[in-house]
Amino acid sequence: MPQFAYRVRINEDTVSGVMEATNQAQAEALLRENGWEALSVVEKRPLLSGLTFGGGSAAGMADILEFTEQLKTLLDAGLPIDRALKILMATLPNEKLRGLLRELLLDIEKGSPLAEAFARHPQTFPRLYINMVRAGEEGGILPLTLARLIDYYERSIEFRNFLISSSIYPVVLLVFGISALIVLTVMVIPKFAEVFTNMGKELPGAAAFLIETSSFLQTHGIELLIGLAILVAAFILYIRSPSGKLWWHQLLLRLPLLGELILKANLSRACRTLGTLLSAGVSILKALRIVSQLSDNLQVNDALSRLERGIREGEGLATPMRMDRFFPPLLTNLVTVGEETGDIAAMLLKVADQYDNEVRKAAKRFVALFEPMMIIVMGGLIGAIVVSMLTAIFSINSMAR
Repeated sequence: MPQFAYRVRINEDTVSGVMEATNQAQAEALLRENGWEALSVVEKRPLLSGLTFGGGSAAGMADILEFTEQLKTLLDAGLPIDRALKILMATLPNEKLRGLLRELLLDIEKGSPLAEAFARHPQTFPRLYINMVRAGEEGGILPLTLARLIDYYERSIEFRNFLISSSIYPVVLLVFGISALIVLTVMVIPKFAEVFTNMGKELPGAAAFLIETSSFLQTHGIELLIGLAILVAAFILYIRSPSGKLWWHQLLLRLPLLGELILKANLSRACRTLGTLLSAGVSILKALRIVSQLSDNLQVNDALSRLERGIREGEGLATPMRMDRFFPPLLTNLVTVGEETGDIAAMLLKVADQYDNEVRKAAKRFVALFEPMMIIVMGGLIGAIVVSMLTAIFSINSMAR
């Protein structure tokens, strides 16, 4: 069914969205039935004929962000939750999310709170989302809580996209460099080897080594690939085991330069999540329990669990953090100030912003250093191969004279 992007005015507010209808006239009629003043209704056409992009895919972070933004707008306009969900069922482009909203609406109509309805779908709505919505409902500040969730997801998506985009060029450069070396070793050098073999001349050591290496790769290349695949598979299985996973996560944090970057990225996410939960009214013990299970690094999760135990024993947040060498001084000092001023949430969000900026700067520096280093290394290896072959050719020509 065609999709139509619309802009309507609801109680002096302008709301945008997407809805399905058989044609533009039906779309406009549906908007009028809701009592909305349609400002524009335009059919959305796919970028490539016959292809859809994400219409039937699972709901991701971007889909949840879009849903939260539209839900907040409708609630700000004074609509009740059940009517807001009915509207969103017709406007959200993600088909799976629309189906999920039908189940949410049934739960709401049966009397369940919105947070409880979300909690029945943990594969879509994370614990952070559910607990913040629950706190917003209990405190009567659901639109404000949704605004904080929107800010959290926007920053998280922006930071994740930055890390992904920063790593694309180095990875592409590395792949092309390795591919060039393989092509030279497996396809180009054997041609020179045939010429040198037919001439029956003794080659310089570097050229002889390259030709032997090329011959070995041609003869045993498949065995090497199989062996490498087995080693990689065994390594992946090991780091997925409990002991191997802990060892791997500890190793990542000990890496020079990258270890500090990984730690700050994990602490940034933990601080932002914890600060967002506390600002929404979630208790610090419950918030830490949630945050201690969100990090991808087991060592970070263990450190956060130690903080949770300290709070349960009545030590507060700053005291166990100062006693734990895992946490950097910046974090412990700002959390101490936050406890003294009674605004830990704001301090945690400031720490998250600070770590985000530091990670961005460090990632830019790493990429700026990696690019010329990769060019020099790959250029040096390729140049050495070319020079070795040319030296062999020149030596044979000089002996022929």
